Amino acid sequence: VGVLVGCCGFALAALAWLCPARLIVQGRPEHSVPFHVALRLNTPQAWARGQFVQFRVRDLRPYYPAGTMFTKLVAGLPGDRLQLDGRTFRVNGTVVGRALETDAQGRPARLYVPARTPEGFCSSDTREPTDSAWADCLLPSGTLFVLGVHERSFDSRYWGLVHVAEVTGRVVSLF
Repeated sequence: VGVLVGCCGFALAALAWLCPARLIVQGRPEHSVPFHVALRLNTPQAWARGQFVQFRVRDLRPYYPAGTMFTKLVAGLPGDRLQLDGRTFRVNGTVVGRALETDAQGRPARLYVPARTPEGFCSSDTREPTDSAWADCLLPSGTLFVLGVHERSFDSRYWGLVHVAEVTGRVVSLF
């Protein structure tokens, strides 16, 4: 067992040395993604629901400054139907999450409430804190709706769509 652990440690150290920008170490996986160590691969040619992606966020203060790296699960793809009923989000009719009313500090949480464009697409607008809302629109080309796996994850339910140009790569869990 000790030799196996040593070999795994050596392999991870070698991987980190050979491609440091591609190794992701997640200190608290229970808060967002189900892994401790992962590898970031190139941006995929085609997106798929259930893929983990890494991206740089826009300015999300007071929580995170612009450029902070996030890893989230793709829940919605361009052309998918996004619905919001109260604080419950659905993608293509399937419930994918419910936005909480307050953040971890007890402050009212922002809620992504997309306006519907004349063409039926979701806008990128995020509203101020609100009790609940309603929306029914299609994810526009070049956008993803992303979620963490924990109910308290800070994700698209609160700040909206991720533009594929912000994505730095697909993420594969190592352990």
